[in-house]
Amino acid sequence: MKSFLNTSSDGKVMIDRVFKAAVAAKEDEIKSGDIVVNATLGTLFDEEQNFVAFKSVWNAFKDIEDTQKAKYASSIQGNVEYRESIYRWLFSSIDEKMKAEVIATPGGAGAISSTLKNMLDPGEIAIKPSLGWGPYKTMAAEFGIKLLDYNMFKDDVFDIQSFIDVTTKVMQEQGKVLVIINDPCHNPTGYTLTSDEWDQVIKHANTLSENGPFIIINDIAYIDFNMQGNDWKKHFKKFNHLAENVMAIIAFSTSKTLTAYGARAGAQVVITKNEDRLNDFKNAAIYSARSIWSTVSNGAMSLFAKVESDENVYKEYIKEKQYYVNLLKERSDIFLKEAKENSLEIYPYKEGFFITIKVEDNNYKETVYNRLMENHIYTVMVDGGLRVALCSVPKRKLLGLAKKIKDCM
Repeated sequence: MKSFLNTSSDGKVMIDRVFKAAVAAKEDEIKSGDIVVNATLGTLFDEEQNFVAFKSVWNAFKDIEDTQKAKYASSIQGNVEYRESIYRWLFSSIDEKMKAEVIATPGGAGAISSTLKNMLDPGEIAIKPSLGWGPYKTMAAEFGIKLLDYNMFKDDVFDIQSFIDVTTKVMQEQGKVLVIINDPCHNPTGYTLTSDEWDQVIKHANTLSENGPFIIINDIAYIDFNMQGNDWKKHFKKFNHLAENVMAIIAFSTSKTLTAYGARAGAQVVITKNEDRLNDFKNAAIYSARSIWSTVSNGAMSLFAKVESDENVYKEYIKEKQYYVNLLKERSDIFLKEAKENSLEIYPYKEGFFITIKVEDNNYKETVYNRLMENHIYTVMVDGGLRVALCSVPKRKLLGLAKKIKDCM
């Protein structure tokens, strides 16, 4: 009998490992109390295990007129003041003009999904890091796109040779490369590429683009929680040195930046020297927006613009955010020190929300995952290991955690 669904949708089932693990942890907390370590969710929690919503942000939201919150956005591309605020947020520390288009999206996820949809045909290959955010796979599958991995690390640094080899192979096979780089504060390892590593990426992209279009999706979801602050953003100046046949699409999550996860605001920030292709991409992205989500929340866009443009609100935001950047550093210092003392192998971590324990064998990884749950410790299974969300675990529960994890291995 013919299905109600089309052939590409028939049989789809969404199993999200993060939310599944979070539900199990919450159920255990109800039964077992404070002994439970819930290291599953990638959102900020304070030292009393309360969900963090920046007061500087949400007090500013109260000051926005209800009619402004309720209205449709003024443009499918996104409100002008929102797009201008995003441009300044990312590029104001750079001493030269960035030629970029900004298209509003529902979170960073919307930016990545729309880019995959418009850049590749079904059956073509996108390239992602071997350690990466799970929904990259879901998005690719939704559009019938195949995935190939570049190896993330060699000798505890970015494996640039694998990056070069895999992108070269794909260019030879399909005449176009689309590659995802999640940086800074990589999810799930907490790695941030060095300036030299980015220089090597851009040099290779420019060279390889002589054979076909080269597209870099720079997923910067956690950019505002890096330890250099706005100084890191000077890195974007490197994108002004892209060759004509290279395009960088920055996937920005204003919702993560503002602790406004449910507000679902973000943007595609598109950079290329080729103005015709820049306009072509902008038009395609706006068309997709209208066909899928129509417009981004007007209230969320107004909120970001207010935080960026109101000097007093911005100062309070920076002060509040820095407290949690410092707290993440304190938490990571505890875990890294004890992991080293207990010979617990982790992937190289520099900053951000997550650390990942290295468990490369999938069967053994699931065994360790289950043992941890039996000991009231909840992590998330990712490719190559088990992710620990430092952002959600207070310092007192991180003390001794590395040893407990090691004892389960």
